Amino acid sequence: MKKTLEVKTGTDEYKILIGDNILLSSGSLIKKKLINPRVFIITNKLIYKLYGKKLENSLKKNKISFNKIIINDGEKYKNIKTINLITSKLLKYKVDRNDTLIAFGGGVIGDIVGFTASITLRGINFIQIPTTLLSQVDSAVGGKTGVNTKEGKNLIGTFYQPKLVISDVSLLKSLPKREILSGYAEIIKYGLIMDKRFLNWLLDNESKLMTFNKKYLIEAVFHSCKNKAIIVRKDEKEKNIRAILNLGHTFGHAIEAINNYQKSLTHGEAVSIGILMALDMSSLQGNSLNKNINKIKDHFQKLKMKTKIPNNIKRKTSLKKFKETMNSDKKVKNNHINLILLRNLGKAYLANRYSNRKLDSVINNYIN
Repeated sequence: MKKTLEVKTGTDEYKILIGDNILLSSGSLIKKKLINPRVFIITNKLIYKLYGKKLENSLKKNKISFNKIIINDGEKYKNIKTINLITSKLLKYKVDRNDTLIAFGGGVIGDIVGFTASITLRGINFIQIPTTLLSQVDSAVGGKTGVNTKEGKNLIGTFYQPKLVISDVSLLKSLPKREILSGYAEIIKYGLIMDKRFLNWLLDNESKLMTFNKKYLIEAVFHSCKNKAIIVRKDEKEKNIRAILNLGHTFGHAIEAINNYQKSLTHGEAVSIGILMALDMSSLQGNSLNKNINKIKDHFQKLKMKTKIPNNIKRKTSLKKFKETMNSDKKVKNNHINLILLRNLGKAYLANRYSNRKLDSVINNYIN
């Protein structure tokens, strides 16, 4: 079973291919997008050990030459130092503008490789092969690239679209349950912000998704990407409506930053907590959510998703520090934190007017 989705933006268009075991035929899919039959695979040790040979064999079968660059994985390596390392190796290999980079890994790899592609020789092509659920449904789609700084997450980056995305759900088999739940936080986000029918489908089919039923996984990835593609087409560079894709992220990014991006809390786990904080804030704003919030919270708890900030992170923060960290978010305008909230299930909006007292109340409820 394979599904294809067309993504169109104001500057580019490309396909997302979603299926089972399509990594085995990735060489023929990639070949159609190449100018030169040479690619650079950028990945990490674990992904290369698990799946590197499958990708390489498919490239060889299609007479595509390749070099590989192995980098460290994890949010703490998503920085300018890693970009310098990759670009230095690419230039030593005499990369040219007709070559293509392949981002073979999760969201960190995708963001790093996309950013590298956008600045190397003022822009070369790249292809995404996302290997985590979170990257298949979110970061591999839409063209956001970037790195973190000590001031905050993704504050240096570009908008740069891939030429192709290959999402193979069979790669998810190796993921621990924790990583699946991290990705699921991004999946349910689409239902919450814009697609109530999809949200209800997720609630009805949670057991099939959590037991790796590939048919249902493909559907979940497809509908997530489809929803994101609708938004990206309308607002590629996040000038207005695309901001709703950040439901839970303003809170979540603050939690990650306070934790110094350590692996004790994944990005998806931080977003999971952040979504619940956004729901609580939405409810306090008087939106029509009260009867539905408990349904979503029960769903999160049933799946054993993160719903509370861990104690070790609570000890590192205070209301003042948490809000200062939120102020580093890209949605801050004129030193004012803009929040993504819900009017109801399936209807999100950018809130620039809200009660600071209510925001303080929500934060205090989670950090104390």
